Amino acid sequence: MISSITFDDISPTYLSVSKLKGLVDFLNDLGVRCTFFVVPVQNCSPCLRSEFAACLRFALSHGHELSLHGYEHIKNEFGYFYPIPLPVIPIPSFEKQKERIASAKKALTQLAGVEPLGFRSPFYLYNNATYEALSVLNFKYDSSKTIFKPTHGIRWRIRWVRNLGPYKVRDIVEIPVSGDYLYNVKNEDILTPIKRALSDFAWIQSQNGVFVMNIHPHKLSSTSLQRFLHIFVSNILDKTEFVKLMDVDLLKDCDSS
Repeated sequence: MISSITFDDISPTYLSVSKLKGLVDFLNDLGVRCTFFVVPVQNCSPCLRSEFAACLRFALSHGHELSLHGYEHIKNEFGYFYPIPLPVIPIPSFEKQKERIASAKKALTQLAGVEPLGFRSPFYLYNNATYEALSVLNFKYDSSKTIFKPTHGIRWRIRWVRNLGPYKVRDIVEIPVSGDYLYNVKNEDILTPIKRALSDFAWIQSQNGVFVMNIHPHKLSSTSLQRFLHIFVSNILDKTEFVKLMDVDLLKDCDSS
């Protein structure tokens, strides 16, 4: 079975450079290569931007992946929150989304020296125009869908998509997120999300799927995050191979959609 651990909101707006560097160091010690979804456009000083860029390049040099997480990470960049009426906030058009993604791709390339292959929309909000824009801009995969809704739910949720592994949407491979387990937890309460994550892993393994965990690292302390990851990885290390999303076998068992 293949698994992947991803991190959202990688930006100096949300995450200090020192915390990001500590996370990369910890992952290197853990021996797990991950995918970081970066917000490339930030309103920060040139010095902080330079430090952030150096940290991103440090992650790359240790085998991690940098993918794109929107443009500025604001609401309604690529979709909208229900039940806002469409006349109030219309769905972003294909041209607008293409412009935003192209600008973000260029910004990340300049920042870290690598063109991203993957995309995840802020707040998991997207529409068909998002896939069209990604295809035109030569992205290989998207990871904006989640298997369950509410996305950050731990105790109560419903299954939202049937696919437990990558599948094609137009020319883009969609890799659904299995769970986002730490978004609303308190630092001291990591046992509940660990149990849920291990339960989801076992279920997806039994269905021959791909397990994709997503984490917002600014939502809890470094100590709690590292403890969570250490326990989780230790429990399943002999049952799975951890890879970056770009290294998921994208064509294996991909269905048309």
